[in-house]
Order: sequence, then C-alpha cells, then structure tokens
Amino acid sequence: MTFQAFDTFPNTTSRRLGTSFILLALFAGVLGGSMALPVFHIHPTAGQSLCHGVLMTFFVICPAALGGFGQWLLPKALGTNKTSLPAASLAGFGFLACGVVLLPIFPAVGLLMWALGVLSVAVDTVATILEERRISFRDASPLVWSFLATASGAVVTAAVLAALVTKNLYRDDVVGLNDRLVTLLHLPETALMLTPALGLVAAILLRRPVAGSLTWRVAPYVFGTIGLVGPLFWADSLFGGTPNSMLPAIALLSQALPCAMLLAALCRDMWVERVELDGVTPWAFGALALFASGWASMLFPGQDIAHSAAAFGSIMALCGGFYAWLSYQLPSVSLPRVGKLHALLTLAGSICSVVPALAEVGGLIMGLSLIGFAVLGVTLMKEAGRVRVSS
Repeated sequence: MTFQAFDTFPNTTSRRLGTSFILLALFAGVLGGSMALPVFHIHPTAGQSLCHGVLMTFFVICPAALGGFGQWLLPKALGTNKTSLPAASLAGFGFLACGVVLLPIFPAVGLLMWALGVLSVAVDTVATILEERRISFRDASPLVWSFLATASGAVVTAAVLAALVTKNLYRDDVVGLNDRLVTLLHLPETALMLTPALGLVAAILLRRPVAGSLTWRVAPYVFGTIGLVGPLFWADSLFGGTPNSMLPAIALLSQALPCAMLLAALCRDMWVERVELDGVTPWAFGALALFASGWASMLFPGQDIAHSAAAFGSIMALCGGFYAWLSYQLPSVSLPRVGKLHALLTLAGSICSVVPALAEVGGLIMGLSLIGFAVLGVTLMKEAGRVRVSS
C-alpha cells in the first residue's frame, strides 16, 4: 500500500523506499535479460530492439543507484537519517514501475515514464545533498559526489530524451525513433552507468575517510566530468551543435581518462591504508577489471566491447554495494566467504557474456548468479524478521 511507504521514523521510510527500488531494478533486470532469449524473437514487439539495453541501463542501474542506494547509503554518508523529498522518490518509483511494464509494448511511452521517474528521484537526491547534509562539501565522500553527478546527468538525459520522444510521437515516427535510439543512447548510457558504479567502488574499497586522501580530492572533478560532460555534449549533438564524429573522442576524454585518474588515486590510498580483502572487495575489483577490459578493447578494431563491459561492471559494483549494505545492517550474518564465491561466479558470467562466442555460457552462469541473489534475499527477509534492522 502507498501509505505504508511513510511512517514516523525517517530511517524506516528510507529503508522501505530503497528496498522497493532494488526490487524494481531486479525485476527490470530479469525482464531485460529475458528479452535476449531466442524465444522472444519469434514475435518481436515494437520495442524489441530497445528493451534489452534500455532496461538494463535505465531501469536497472539508475533506479538501483539513485533510488536504492540513494535511500540506503546517501543519508548516512551525509550525516543524516532521511532524504529531503521522499514523496518525490515515491512518485518516481511509480513512474519507473509503469515504464518497466510499458517499454516492451509501447517503447515511447515507457521512455517518457522513465524520464518522469528519474527526474523525480534525481530531484530528491540533489535536494538531500544540498539541504540535509551535516558535513561540508570539502569533507564529502566520493560516494556523495558520484550521486550528485549521477543525478545531474540524469536530469540532462531525461529532459532531452523526453523532448526527443515527444517530438517523434508528434510526427508519428516511432519506428524511426526506435532505430535511432539504439545508437544515440550509448554515450549517456555509459555515463549513467560509470558514475554511480565508480562511486560505489570507492565506497567499498575505502570504508572511512583517509587523512590526505587523494581519492577525496579528485572525486569532485572526476565524477563531475564523467556524469555531466558526456550527456551535455550528447544533448548538443542532437540539436546540430557537436558533430557526431566527435562523440567517440568526447567519450574517451570524459570517461576513460577521468576513470584512470580515479583508479590511480584509489590504488594509492589503498596502498597507504593497507586495505584488507573481505567478502565485498572482490565485487569492486571485478567491476574495475571489466571497465579496464572494455577500454582496452577499444584499441583493437572490431573488438570494441566497452559498452557491454561497462554495463556488467556497473552491475558488479551495484552487487558489491548491496553486499556492503547487508554487512552493515545484519552484522550477525556471515557473508565474507559467500560474497567472494558469488563475486567470482558473477565475474565469470560477465566475462563470458561480453565475449560473443561464450554468450550462451555467460547467460547460464549469470542465471546461477541471479539464483544466488534470490537465496540471499530470502535469507535477508528471514533475518529481518528476527532482528530489528537499524540504519
């Protein structure tokens, strides 16, 4: 029920909303993965060519990052226990849930629902960072900067995408729109995947502020560049400003180079702090390995898997954030060994999935990984029934 999303305890409200967004992202991921199965290509719908990529990026990573972890982890990182506009996030959840269902049937309407939903969630995220923080921007963690950049980039992408879809609906050119969006959305998709994923990776590898941390100093510039520069140039290219031929170079300068800078800062701080491996860090290392392999593939003609590697790397980072949240909320549950095995299984499935010759094997392994998350979810619900979850 809608009224049950709110109560007199702000931490409970954030937890319920965050859980709802994670469950929605899980449903969208299963639906998006099923769209790649051969049985669904017998009678394809109008949005068949869009469903897999758009669902996995826009309806999985954005809701899970801004809605799920934005409710779970962001308030704690800001020194508070609530978000500023929970009603906006609740409305965003409703729009996104409608968009997941409508996208395979009416892709244009589904994309409009995504634009409305992500705008609502992004407004709550930005307002929370500006109004609810109990720390100065100088002391803000990389996670905070990544969420702020993700929300800002989502506002740009959602507004432009809504205008583009509405324009083509007015012209009754939905089929042409479907064909163009497959290639048009790669740049903002990658930006919306990398920004929250790298923020979660930094939060996983550096659990506490480090004196003189290089990561803390470069985070505002890195995440601002990744989250905003790419979507802004993409929007400019749609209206005849930036030539499309320049977009690959812009992607290299606004994504690969800042990510390399953040990775170097992370390695330096981890070496200084002597970070120990636990059940969560393999997820972060797996995400970084996938990102690096995608960028390396750009050096070989005909072997460009950067977009797919970024998608699976982002999913690895989201899974690592989920494990980190579980270890914080349920300290009585032993997760290190399970987390390491699950991370290795997911990494193997991701690597196989981005290699065309091993795509079927990758799908099978990722299915086993998804079953692992289902078992973990059942464990979480049982444990939550016995232990009062605190935030």
